[in-house]
Amino acid sequence: MSQIASNNYTFKLYTADTNLQATAGELVLLQGAEGNGKSTWLKRIAGLVKPPAGILIETKGTIRMLFDQQPPIWLGQNVGEELCFGLKVAPDNSALNVSLQQWGLPGLKLSSELKGLNRLESIRLSIAAMTLAEPSLVLIDAQTDGLSAEATTRLSCEISDWAKSRQVTVVVACNRWHDWESVATQTWYISSTENLPQKRDKT
Repeated sequence: MSQIASNNYTFKLYTADTNLQATAGELVLLQGAEGNGKSTWLKRIAGLVKPPAGILIETKGTIRMLFDQQPPIWLGQNVGEELCFGLKVAPDNSALNVSLQQWGLPGLKLSSELKGLNRLESIRLSIAAMTLAEPSLVLIDAQTDGLSAEATTRLSCEISDWAKSRQVTVVVACNRWHDWESVATQTWYISSTENLPQKRDKT
């Protein structure tokens, strides 16, 4: 019970006798067979879907989620608008360009149309937009399954480094879980949508 009462978390899932929690700077990998409910658990953490009876979820701070949607659903008309969408105060163009450079898109103009972006560029732009919101918790759903192993490894390391430096908790659900295993601080196994995930020790 002392674990469940702990306040040192960004989010936690718990029942009367089991507690899972993640703290700032961690990267949690959701593992499990395709169709077992990894995306559903992400949506529950985001507050979009209610958890089963007896399971409670608590989160702190701002949450951003990158959904499994390809082609992506854009909210802006161009790169600059997409970066600023949902922000209370839009950063100046210099700050927007710094964000693009940080996430590997230095050649992308703020006026560029979104329809010409490839999958990797789309993911990087979406992450750049999320980071500008200064979230406490970022949820990433199956974004890298269609990328090459090399591109995924590079991106996972960048996200992990950003999470540590900015003290953000990141949760990743994917089918190619081995692409993220080296940067994960915790691995939670999903067996079904109805059961609490099981924490797996790193080997």
